[in-house]
Amino acid sequence: MPTELEPPRPTRKRSGTMHRAWRVVWWFWLFCAVPTAWAEQVADEPMPFGQVVNLVAVREVTSAPPAALLATLRRWGLEVMRVPSPAPSAPANPLLERLPVASADLLRRAEFQDGYEGRLVCRDEHLPQRLDLILIRDNAPTYTLLHEFVHAVVKPVCPAGSEDPVIEVRFNTAWRRLTFFQRRLYDDPYHLLDPRWRRDILSAQTDVAADLYDRIRFGQSQEAIAEKLLQRHITQGSPYFDAARREQGRAYAEAMIDNAIDLFNTLEASRRFVGETVQHLLQTLRQGDVEPAPTDRLTEADVQEVAAACEAVARQMTPTRQALEELKAFQRR
Repeated sequence: MPTELEPPRPTRKRSGTMHRAWRVVWWFWLFCAVPTAWAEQVADEPMPFGQVVNLVAVREVTSAPPAALLATLRRWGLEVMRVPSPAPSAPANPLLERLPVASADLLRRAEFQDGYEGRLVCRDEHLPQRLDLILIRDNAPTYTLLHEFVHAVVKPVCPAGSEDPVIEVRFNTAWRRLTFFQRRLYDDPYHLLDPRWRRDILSAQTDVAADLYDRIRFGQSQEAIAEKLLQRHITQGSPYFDAARREQGRAYAEAMIDNAIDLFNTLEASRRFVGETVQHLLQTLRQGDVEPAPTDRLTEADVQEVAAACEAVARQMTPTRQALEELKAFQRR
C-alpha cells in the first residue's frame, strides 16, 4: 500500500466546448438547488431592534411605475382600501380614486382615527386567506402609501411571546401606573417609607421594563426605519419623490427616536430615584430626623430588596439601550 499521496493519474484532455457545457449545467443545477432560506437571507437586511426588512420588495415597489404600483403591492400580499376624508384639506390623489372604500365597521375595528393618513392592518388570524390591508386617505400622498407598505415588510427575527396589540395594551397600562406613582413620589419621597408604595412602584417599573423593548420595536423603531428606507429608495427622479413629505418624514423619524429615548430615560430616572431615595430615607430614620407613620417600615433588608429589584430592572433595560444606540446610528447613516 502506498505510504504517500499519489499524483493524479494522467487523463485525456477534455474538449473545451464540452467542458464549458458541463460547467454551465453545473452552475444551473447549483442555482436551482439554492434553498429558499438562503434567498430570503440575501433579500433581508438586518435592522435595529432585532428586525429585518425585505429589500427586494422595497426596491421593486418603490421603483414600480405609478400605473403598476397597486398591482405590485398586491403581488407582495397587500390590499389597499380608500378612506374618504371628512373635511378634505388637499386634493384627492388620482392614484387612489378607483380603490374600494373601507366600511365604517372596518375603520372602527382597525381603530383608524380621524387624524390618520394611513394604517397597516395585518391579516386576521381567523381569516388566513385575507391579505394584509393598507387603509389610506383619499387625499394622502403616494409617499404615505409607501410608508405603510414598508411596515408590512418589516418583521422581527425573534417574534415576541405575545401579539403586538396585546403588548401595546399591557405596556400602556403599566406606563400609566409608573407615571402615576412616580409623580407622587417626586412630590413626596417619604411615601417610600411605606412598603405598599415601594411594592407598587417597583411592580410598575418591572412591568414597563418587560415590554419596553417590544413596544419600541413595533412602534417608534418601525416608524423611523420606514422613513429612512424611503429616503434611501425614493430620490430625485422618482415619480414618488416629494421634497416636502421627505423632510416631514426625516423630522418624524427623529421625533420617534427622541420619544423612544424619553421612554427609556423616564424609566431609568424612576429606577435610580427609588433606589437612591430608600437609602437616604433609611439614614433619616436612623438619625431620628423623621417620625414614621404607623404604616411605615424600612429596614436594611428592605433597602437591599429594593436595590436588587432596581438592578433587575436595569438588566432588563440593557437590550433596549443597545437597540436604541443602533437605531440612532441607523438614522445617521
